[in-house]
Amino acid sequence: MIFKIAILISGRGSNMESLLNKSLENKLDIEFIVISDNPNAEGLLIAERMGVRAIVLKESIKGCKLNEENANEIERIIEENNIYLMLLAGFMRIIPNKLIKKYPMKFINIHPSLLPSFKGKEAQKDAFDYGVKVSGCTVHFIDEGIDTGPIIMQRSVDISSASNAEEVKTLILKAEHNLYFEAMRGLLEKNYHIEGRRVIFGG
Repeated sequence: MIFKIAILISGRGSNMESLLNKSLENKLDIEFIVISDNPNAEGLLIAERMGVRAIVLKESIKGCKLNEENANEIERIIEENNIYLMLLAGFMRIIPNKLIKKYPMKFINIHPSLLPSFKGKEAQKDAFDYGVKVSGCTVHFIDEGIDTGPIIMQRSVDISSASNAEEVKTLILKAEHNLYFEAMRGLLEKNYHIEGRRVIFGG
């Protein structure tokens, strides 16, 4: 069975590049599509170089939330391409509830903290400013809240050596690349169920 997976990006898409490379290295039967809200995203060039089909959302986007036209376009992409999972990789827009309700547990995000700690866009800076010694990253399903969906996998990262928020970001990003691939592969290859906010593999 060939799984069809969309990766949503807004910028360089380092997690996207890692997912593509690791999937090739492990010879997984996945057909990827890259979707971007930004026609100038560097990740689009990476996708082109790797021979991955890329789609730029057509409608003009204002604010942090995708509008109805964007939502309809993504819905068409999902239906026309039989997309199995939608992976957000530095996608800086909020997915409309319309899509989350129609495709429950299909949208996935990776967040640079150990949720529920340090939600939001400045997670690495917030962790550094608070003075925590250990932070990490979380792969989770997207629900109607912000960074509140069921947790698929987490990984802790020692950030005690970081002298600023950028160093925290670099340390966590290394862990993100491995964790996101492991989580994606787990969802494709293993049985799982959801208990509350936990994704339980096996059984």
